[in-house]
Amino acid sequence: MDWGPSPPNQTELQTPQQSIPECPICYGPYDNIFQRPLLLPCAHTFCLECLSRVCVFVKQAQTFPCPLCRAQVPVPDGGIPKLPPNMDIVTQFPPWLQTLQEVWLDGHRLCWIKQPSLPCQVRAGEEAPETLVTVELLYNPAPRDISGRDLIDIHHASQLSMCRGLCQLLWEHRLAVFWIAILLLVLIVLPIILIPDSHMTRTPEGQRQEGPFRQPMPQAAGHSAS
Repeated sequence: MDWGPSPPNQTELQTPQQSIPECPICYGPYDNIFQRPLLLPCAHTFCLECLSRVCVFVKQAQTFPCPLCRAQVPVPDGGIPKLPPNMDIVTQFPPWLQTLQEVWLDGHRLCWIKQPSLPCQVRAGEEAPETLVTVELLYNPAPRDISGRDLIDIHHASQLSMCRGLCQLLWEHRLAVFWIAILLLVLIVLPIILIPDSHMTRTPEGQRQEGPFRQPMPQAAGHSAS
């Protein structure tokens, strides 16, 4: 009995996805949403998310350099998502990926509305629920493999933080520090200046004479008799 063609195995199902080209920046396979292949005027192609991260601070009508050849590329109205896709790559997608989804830029994040994938998820008489999916361009949640030589010594970092905190504390209370310095000047420095010199004595004529006090030497007997 002929049962017809056998269902494809797991290897055959993965073959189309493995043949999809990759972005030369993140090395991730292109898709029809955030990894959409965008074609630059210089004929180089990068995914939507990588180009959006490169141009996160570039405004509309400005230019940015191509990550590969450094050719200047103008940013269209609406931002990076409005750049044209590379249809030569899109045609290599599986049929369920060849419909490009609408992605727009909202500040520093990419936005996309996800529709329910299965019709059974929607009840009769109800509207299809929508989910807003966003990608933050200023935050990369992917963990990094940092070697030991790239780590900063914790002891040095704590000392630096302590110095910064002390400087900030002094600056916030600069008025109180100023008056404390004035008070110390009055209580310590001025008394030292105003205390009379203990080595200053007066001569019998009433004139001041510097030097240690010396008692008069006793006169000899012969001189006293005369």
